Amino acid sequence: MHSSPSTVPPSSSCTLAPAVHPSGLKTSLRLYGLVRILGSSDIPARAPVEILCTPCGNGNAIQAFVSRLDAELVARSMPTSGYRAIPLAQFDPTDVIHAHQGWLSVFLCCGLSSQRGSLCLANGGLPSLGWFVHAQTGPWTPGRFLHWGEEVAQTLLDAYRSVGMPNYNAWLNQLDDYSCHAMDDCTELAWQALKACSAPQENHRAMYNPMDECWRFSDAPIDLYYPL
Repeated sequence: MHSSPSTVPPSSSCTLAPAVHPSGLKTSLRLYGLVRILGSSDIPARAPVEILCTPCGNGNAIQAFVSRLDAELVARSMPTSGYRAIPLAQFDPTDVIHAHQGWLSVFLCCGLSSQRGSLCLANGGLPSLGWFVHAQTGPWTPGRFLHWGEEVAQTLLDAYRSVGMPNYNAWLNQLDDYSCHAMDDCTELAWQALKACSAPQENHRAMYNPMDECWRFSDAPIDLYYPL
């Protein structure tokens, strides 16, 4: 398993797969992805879905959000796309892995990247900041569990520290248990704060602080070739 850092805007690159399945992408991090239903079915478990990906080499990497809030915000920035946030534990990566000859690539999203004084791109999208992580998994089977390792955990901790919130993971754990109504309220507060904030010029990491309801930025730009 290896990783490399980068920043990417939301991408329209998608991969077909069944929706909810016992072989969901269960990992040592509770991650979220953005999916939309294909066809006319209103029952996600019975309909194929598209999952938001970003180009990576000759294939695609699943956009995997560490924060449920970040996933909801990116979905909100694409109001006509039909994407909604789900835990990746509900997404079966079998077709993705098969299409990449036994490899699974994810873009592990952790916060947003400031761009020219804003957190929004010209088209209204939000530029996620994170790292490409690649794992050779072979065929995916029911009950499979992927451990990302201590390096990924430490990199995330360093990211939280870069914005002055070393205990950010504790809040993320609480966020996982929010009701839909509470999540909508939190997303609205973060969205309004996002539109009102003045961001540094380029590539500063931005993460939302729920305690004072504002966005926090890293003191210096993030080096896109090294995590911090």
